[in-house]
Amino acid sequence: MKKHLNWVIVPMIILLASCDKSDRPSVDPYQYVPTSLGQFVISDIEEKIYSAGKDQPVVKKWQEKDQIIKKSVDSESITTLIFSRSLRTSETAPWEKSKEYSVKIYPDKVLTTVDNRTDMNLIFPLNGQTEWNGNTYHSADPQKYHYESLNKPATVSKLSFDNSITVVEREDSSAINQYIGIKKYALGVGLIFDDQIAYEYCQTEECFASDIKKIESGYHRVKMVSQFGTVK
Repeated sequence: MKKHLNWVIVPMIILLASCDKSDRPSVDPYQYVPTSLGQFVISDIEEKIYSAGKDQPVVKKWQEKDQIIKKSVDSESITTLIFSRSLRTSETAPWEKSKEYSVKIYPDKVLTTVDNRTDMNLIFPLNGQTEWNGNTYHSADPQKYHYESLNKPATVSKLSFDNSITVVEREDSSAINQYIGIKKYALGVGLIFDDQIAYEYCQTEECFASDIKKIESGYHRVKMVSQFGTVK
């Protein structure tokens, strides 16, 4: 009886594992970049600018709208997207066009060119163990990017997303400065969160003796999605 029972249980385990695997929805990693004409994301941005000799930062707030206005696919299946970026100071103010920029989607990477600077934002396939130089296509010092979470739920500005990825662009901290760059992308939406910090700390003897780091200069800018959709 025991022998017969073992032969029954093993196939059942295999069958259950197989069903579990097939029931999991597959995620197309290329959908972390919006690709439909008219697709847009509106984001709230807050920037704090610190200056030497001032106790409090200057705080600026505005909104940005990034919308796809052109799309082309070449003979090598490389997709080129042209985005229009508009700004406004509040939800009731009119939009003012700021610039256009391009996004190129290759089989193995995504390149974004803004103001003649090209960054390698994403690479494929998605792998939590992979690192890449986000500054490959310009003259800045090499900067190792990596994925911190893949295909995980996320909530930004009370908006919930079933699948998101987090890209850590920079995490450097010392006694004299701090640099952080973290972005989140949502499936079918694109960039939903961008946190950028560049601080230079006070370096006097008094500051070094204190447990609290005093920001001498720099900025902290946070960009969070507030709306998204497609204009037909």
